[in-house]
Amino acid sequence: MSAKSFEMLLELAFDTDKPAVYEEGAANVYQQFERAYKDAQLKGGKPTEELNFRFERLRLGVAIAFVKAFVRLADNEKSHEALEVLNDALKAKNSREIDKIIQKQITKFDHLYHEIFVNEERDYLLGMFERTLDAASKEELDELIFQGLELLPEVDWDAKNQDDESDNEPLDEDFLKNL
Repeated sequence: MSAKSFEMLLELAFDTDKPAVYEEGAANVYQQFERAYKDAQLKGGKPTEELNFRFERLRLGVAIAFVKAFVRLADNEKSHEALEVLNDALKAKNSREIDKIIQKQITKFDHLYHEIFVNEERDYLLGMFERTLDAASKEELDELIFQGLELLPEVDWDAKNQDDESDNEPLDEDFLKNL
């Protein structure tokens, strides 16, 4: 996978050429991770704090992409709160700080599951988000980026509006009388 693929995943999720996720840019985040990964490989493959931190920042970006796509489909306030937690974690200076921010507000992620059964694509996006949280290697994150690049162009972004419209249809009067 490449820095460009990661950048494209965020662009698709946010539906813009310049998603404001990282101050230094998504491509730089991926390149910083690759440098830390190569440095660790040269030093016997033992993970360093720098590698862990760069991995966590990359993983946060992949998670943000899937949650942002979910928010675009669900568009409810609670989903936005989960996205804010992930964005807040990006401001952390080390891996421990990221964990602390996420753990402090972990209950906000429960709200993502409120409306998943209304739309199959929402369910799939949350599955991708969960797999991102479970990812423990460069290869797993690269695979998720690749799958996201395949999935996001196929998402029916108008499905949110269709779900909302079907909720507003009047109830059948004959059906109500038979209750």
